[in-house]
Amino acid sequence: MAGANGSKWPWIIIHAVLIQVLTYAVRPGLSFAVLEAGGQEAVIGLLATSFALPALFLALPAGRLTDGRGERTIALLGSVLLIAAIGIALVSVQSVSGLMIAALVLGVGHLLSIISEQTAVANRSKSGSRESAFGLYTLSASIGQTLGPLLLAVPSPSGPGPNLPLVFGSAMVAAVLLGIASVFLGSSSRGETTSKRPGSLDSSRRILQEPGAFRAVVAGGIAIASVDVTLAFWPALSTQSGVSAALVSLMLTSRALATLASRAALPALSRRLSRRLLLLISLGVAAVTLALTGLPIGPVWLVISAVLYGFAIGVTQPITMAWLTDVAPVDQRGLALSLRLVGNRLAQSVIPAGAGLLTPITGGGGVLVAIGGSLAAAAAVAYSQRKRE
Repeated sequence: MAGANGSKWPWIIIHAVLIQVLTYAVRPGLSFAVLEAGGQEAVIGLLATSFALPALFLALPAGRLTDGRGERTIALLGSVLLIAAIGIALVSVQSVSGLMIAALVLGVGHLLSIISEQTAVANRSKSGSRESAFGLYTLSASIGQTLGPLLLAVPSPSGPGPNLPLVFGSAMVAAVLLGIASVFLGSSSRGETTSKRPGSLDSSRRILQEPGAFRAVVAGGIAIASVDVTLAFWPALSTQSGVSAALVSLMLTSRALATLASRAALPALSRRLSRRLLLLISLGVAAVTLALTGLPIGPVWLVISAVLYGFAIGVTQPITMAWLTDVAPVDQRGLALSLRLVGNRLAQSVIPAGAGLLTPITGGGGVLVAIGGSLAAAAAVAYSQRKRE
């Protein structure tokens, strides 16, 4: 990480912190806003889908464009869309449809920002040290995920929920700073070779055929979707007796802190355990502890479960990023990481929407138990794929 490439690392870290601060403040803030605007819990699942679904179709083209045009251009475009999304949320705080549009634009801006960051990390790290590099990157992201939910602890002067104008206003400041950081992010453009490479679908198929790649995409997608579910449905727990908005904020913050700790510990963990075993253990623990948050176990146990879930789920993302970067050709790393994001977005689109359909039957708590089951299924996929490696 030395030299010219190394000089960009501080800006990558700043960019990673800022995008997570605003995302982890705005997304649960949108859920609270929907509830305050009269929306039902089932609508929250659609809100999560609005964030994920449109970007699902843009991920591969965006990854290919990042390989050709460089990280800076895509990062700047992402920051502009994030500013627009937060502006829409500020003026539509009492409109469910307006909040849905804000979530949609937020999802596209977030996608572009994340692709630019991850491609920058891939192009500034070396084979054999990528888990540490992505561990540092995701550790930085975890710092932002810790800071963002703290804004939700500030109570509204007019009701029991958080101070949404403060949440969205602070996120707007973060989005503007993100745009400034994007200018200094740098680029590793290979525009002259873009037209000579195979198409996105052919390249994606070849990457998925590499040992462990499909498993990494599936496991990463379900894991990130489970985090999305906590952002959407942990706020819904505040409708239960004894669960306040402040407790939800504490759960979100505790999860983020635990994720931060697990990513700090990842270099030591990866020296002792194989990637497959780390995935199996982390997904299994996450499955049990997420399901526990959907049960009436009391405030203390809710926080403890959130901590254990956060530590376990934090391991999956840097492992899957490093894995896909290692198997991808050097000029297709953006495409490989965007392929992972396609899997994430597909899971983020299908799982929360399905969860929303469950709420009339099970309530928000039942949804969390069901998503815990999906994590157990992801662990089973990780185990079953071992013979293909």
